[in-house]
Amino acid sequence: MTTAALSAVSSRTNQLLEFLREEMAPTPERWRQTLRITLACVIASWAVMAFHLKFSLIVIILMFFVTQRDTTTASIVTCLGLIGAAVSCVVLSLTYMSVMDIPWLRVMLLPVFIALGLFLNRIFTLGPIGSCIGIPLALGMLMPDIVPFMDGPPRRFEGGPFRVPFFFSTENLSRFPSAVWWAAALGLLISLGVQYLLNPNRASSLLVRGLVSRLEAVETALLRLADENGRCARPATLTSLALEGPASQLALLKLTSLVEPWLKENKAHLSTQILLVDQLVTAASTLEQQEIKNPGEPTKIRLRRFAKFAANWRSVVPELRWPELPGPVPASPVDPHAAPALEQMERVADLVSAAKSGQPLPEELMAIPGALRGGFIANDAFKNPDYLHSAIKGALAGLICYLIFTLTNYQEIFTSVITCIVCSLSTVGASFQKGTLRFCGSAIGVLLGLVTLMYIFPHVDSIVGFWVPFAAVTALAAYVTLGSPVISYGGYQIGLAFYKCTLQSYGPYTELTIVRDRLIGIALGLVVFEFINTHLWPVKATDTIRARLGSTLRALAEMATLPAKAEPTKPPLRTANELRMKVNQDLALVHQLSVSARFEPGAAARRELENLSANAGKLLVLLLAMAQHPADLPPQNPPEPVRQARSRLSIAIALFLKNLGEQTEGRAAAVLPDLLAPLRELEHAVAMHVSSISDANVALHIQARLGLCRQAVLVAEQGLCTGSELSCGSSEPFRV
Repeated sequence: MTTAALSAVSSRTNQLLEFLREEMAPTPERWRQTLRITLACVIASWAVMAFHLKFSLIVIILMFFVTQRDTTTASIVTCLGLIGAAVSCVVLSLTYMSVMDIPWLRVMLLPVFIALGLFLNRIFTLGPIGSCIGIPLALGMLMPDIVPFMDGPPRRFEGGPFRVPFFFSTENLSRFPSAVWWAAALGLLISLGVQYLLNPNRASSLLVRGLVSRLEAVETALLRLADENGRCARPATLTSLALEGPASQLALLKLTSLVEPWLKENKAHLSTQILLVDQLVTAASTLEQQEIKNPGEPTKIRLRRFAKFAANWRSVVPELRWPELPGPVPASPVDPHAAPALEQMERVADLVSAAKSGQPLPEELMAIPGALRGGFIANDAFKNPDYLHSAIKGALAGLICYLIFTLTNYQEIFTSVITCIVCSLSTVGASFQKGTLRFCGSAIGVLLGLVTLMYIFPHVDSIVGFWVPFAAVTALAAYVTLGSPVISYGGYQIGLAFYKCTLQSYGPYTELTIVRDRLIGIALGLVVFEFINTHLWPVKATDTIRARLGSTLRALAEMATLPAKAEPTKPPLRTANELRMKVNQDLALVHQLSVSARFEPGAAARRELENLSANAGKLLVLLLAMAQHPADLPPQNPPEPVRQARSRLSIAIALFLKNLGEQTEGRAAAVLPDLLAPLRELEHAVAMHVSSISDANVALHIQARLGLCRQAVLVAEQGLCTGSELSCGSSEPFRV
């Protein structure tokens, strides 16, 4: 092997080790959740063996689905899972009574039930409800074909004759729905019981902790800008929190207030605190985006003042009290770049004062919760054709696998149908990612199962000895499952494959043929589904990212025009907050899909889109600050030339973003307009007329608006456009 080849192998090995180090990094919460899942699985394995329960895999594997960060959400997911399993079992019982003696109709119902489960899985926003309905129905249609092969070849039971573990008969077939429901109920309830026993977190504590972490990030950032923590590195959390917005916290509050009395009683108060804390986070993030260097002493005084305000607020959040308002400071001019964000913080303090006296929030802030439409079902559940397309693809692939293993009389590979169900996701990259994780995780689980069967179980003579390898592999599977989306599904497959090898009946399993059959079934399902997914309505993650970024840029373009509108149809701040929620949701989906896009060709294009997404988030913060700034600078105060130049720049930025969005989506669009010319025009107008303004406050705000415009143009010209194949209108280098 040449030196270059050895260097390439060494480089890839180092990259793999670095990847594993990052993905497997321990955290206290990850360890605690791993312990809860492991303990729940151990308790469930004792129940399976003690009471001779069928379908032990269903009992065990549900532990990985139900575990949540808080017991409130876990209770809701458990209830919905029980309801979903009950619905599927009732439908299955009715189907058995109606069509089981008609083979062709039973076969045709298999893809129908698979498609139904996949469609419900896509439209429900909380938990795998569709899987709880669709998988039992699909298995029920397979039962007459696979029952004699589910648990291996016939063997002697309790001293009697040789027979299969779950022998085929009409009586056992009629008991299948109830057996599945009891298995699901046992797994869900044991997991919920362990959650209540070992998990002290409720939804209320998570909400309070989220507010505390946001206020702490604001305090740290403001002190760093005031040179109180000059040696501290710039925290990355503040920008991510500003881009996340209040959506996740408001959605959690909306959901869990249905079942937690304390949240229901204090829902209005918590919602107000979430909205106002988010306004403070956004203002602090704007200050960081502007990167103010060497601020003057008046600016430092205000930064320390609001840092103390955030610290006081953080200390009283657990008690659901409002903080003490910051004291007055001497009236002195601050740095122009810091003026918009500091004025926004002043507005937050005024709103806190109003909330303490019982006054409602202004209309523009109340528009944020209203933008979070929907509940348990997605808003576009019956409008988005992708949901139906993915369900049809999964159903067709499952039917093909069913025909293959029945026509070849190789029923032991029925797991190929389950593979098609779990891999039927929204994009090619996501499906390929899940398929890869499924096969690799299964291979690791099978390897651990073989080692356990061959070298550990022969020396075990009690359930305690069985629990040692069982708990160890369960802990590994749970730890991987609780990682990032890049590897989490692989952990679930490690556990499933290991349990398939070692926990097939009321005790340890010793047959090795099922290991071979499971891997063959998974490989068959992956091949069939990959063929269907790439030839029938193929949707690449990269294409979806482009569409979402195009929508994001159009929303930013509309936000850019808000300060220039003379007579808006509704308040600009209300429109800005609604657009912000839309952009937050689009960027969150882009971040989620970027993981799946790594499994698709086109690494250079993916990196360009990731850079575009990051800079779109920066531009969102700046445009939001510009939309909020007219509250401090009424339109009639600036001189007419300045107002007209500002309007022309806003229109140019909007046209730039609109055309960029069309180019990002791959549509033919005009060349991106030049932003430097209208910016220079605005700078010239400000320089010519700012000295003639008698009101120092108005002059300060005009200069602050100019600083925001410079930052927005810098991000648009150098961040959104540079480094991509998009055609920019200006070749002149930008200098602030």
